[in-house]
Amino acid sequence: MNDTQSMLNCYKDELKWTPPFAEILSKYSPEGLKGFLVMRESVQNGHLPKKTRELIFTILDSLDDEVSGAKAHAISAIEAGLTMEELVEAFVIVTIVKGINPLCKTGVEAINAAEKRFQEINLIKEN
Repeated sequence: MNDTQSMLNCYKDELKWTPPFAEILSKYSPEGLKGFLVMRESVQNGHLPKKTRELIFTILDSLDDEVSGAKAHAISAIEAGLTMEELVEAFVIVTIVKGINPLCKTGVEAINAAEKRFQEINLIKEN
C-alpha cells in the first residue's frame, strides 16, 4: 500500500472516520503510516473476533480520554455484534480496576454513540 489516500481510506472504510494522527502521518511520514497500518492489519487478521477487538480499542481509547476513537470503535463493535450489555459490562470492569473517570468521561459518550447505532440497526431490521 503505497498511495497515502488509499491508506487513509482504510480508516474511512473500517471506522467511518480518519484519526487526526493518520492525517498528519500521511502528510509527513507516509512510511510511518504504512507501518502502523501493517501492524493494524495483523491484528485485524488475527485470532480475536472483530467485536472483541473493537471492544478492546474502545476501552483503551476511553482510558486515554480519546473520545472520537472510543465512539468510532464502540459503533464498530456494535456493528460486529457486540451487545449493549457486553459494552457496559466492560466499562464496569474498567471501573473496578481504574476508577469511575473513564466511564464518566469518554465511556458515557462511547456508550451513547453505540446505543444510537444499536437502535438504528434494530430499526433497519424491523423495516
